[in-house]
Amino acid sequence: MKTNKKRIVLSALSLVLVFCLMAGGTMAWFTDTEKVAGNFSAGVLDIEVNPDEDGFTTKEPMEFKNLRPMLLKNFDKELVESGDVNNLENNGQDPDNYPQDNLPIYFRPVRVENKGTLPIYIHLGMEPTGSDDKEPVLYGDDEFNINQDSYGVKDCENTLETALKIFVYKQVKNSEDPSQYTWERVRGVNLNETSNWTGERKCYDPTEVIGAGEEVTYIIGGYLPSQTGNEYQGMHYHGNLVVYAQQADQGPFKHGDGSEEPENITVNVPAKILDQSDVSNPKFLEDVEIPMTFDLGTEVADSEEIVAYLKDYLETYEHEGQRYKYFGNMPEKFKIVYNRETGKYEADFDGAEYLAIGVLPIE
Repeated sequence: MKTNKKRIVLSALSLVLVFCLMAGGTMAWFTDTEKVAGNFSAGVLDIEVNPDEDGFTTKEPMEFKNLRPMLLKNFDKELVESGDVNNLENNGQDPDNYPQDNLPIYFRPVRVENKGTLPIYIHLGMEPTGSDDKEPVLYGDDEFNINQDSYGVKDCENTLETALKIFVYKQVKNSEDPSQYTWERVRGVNLNETSNWTGERKCYDPTEVIGAGEEVTYIIGGYLPSQTGNEYQGMHYHGNLVVYAQQADQGPFKHGDGSEEPENITVNVPAKILDQSDVSNPKFLEDVEIPMTFDLGTEVADSEEIVAYLKDYLETYEHEGQRYKYFGNMPEKFKIVYNRETGKYEADFDGAEYLAIGVLPIE
């Protein structure tokens, strides 16, 4: 079996400090108009991100390797806070089945240290960068015929940018024992603006103050949704994780670059209703569109959810004065995909154009 390597490299962390000490500017937080002699000592706003042994922000990139498309709930199961190899066993995966020099690493910790004398708020964002790297060309006219040796390489175009999601995970402490905590994905945040879906924000602005001398750790996760296609095999994304800091006096960052996070998404499912009184010769009744609501992040609508919505729809459905009851449906499940052009979520029936609903007349 061929091993198709995927990797993502986030270039050296970019660090931007917001000082708000601009002479003659509109954001002067330290001022004095007294004419009596006085000595003033300004505070220091200084952060470091993933400090090296010398105490300064690391120049080593965070590397995410061998990404594979997967369901979001399974992605979360593989989180490792140390940034080591994924917890593959949590999804029934055997690490021995992967090349030992390219084991999946999808999560990396980011430690932000406040080395100044002022309390701060921070902002996490992402900016794509260029690279002199190469991306492999894995197929010719047939995207299903993958060959790693036949087509060479091309200049890197950050091709993975349109598919990759970059998540942030934060610590949630146990209320009874603060020394214990779990990691929770920040819902509604995807630092890669290019792949944002409706309701996703391109930055993370924590509301917790980081005091002078304190530090906080987050985990960055690189995720490929389950519908990611062959065109992304072996492709790259290079970018900078940018951490801004500002005085606590200003309050948390407020960028307003995303809408309120929706708890649910709605999919208008195209369907054909068929009278199954004669199973060998179903009678077409009409085309309909049935709205179904799912939790944000749902990628596959399971059969129980679908059947529940169909039965509920048929409670009020009638055709030419005749009422009908549920008999069956094909396919039993469907994927939920985001259409970037329309900004809507759609049902993907793996090649079919609609959901077939079998019904029987109610006598």
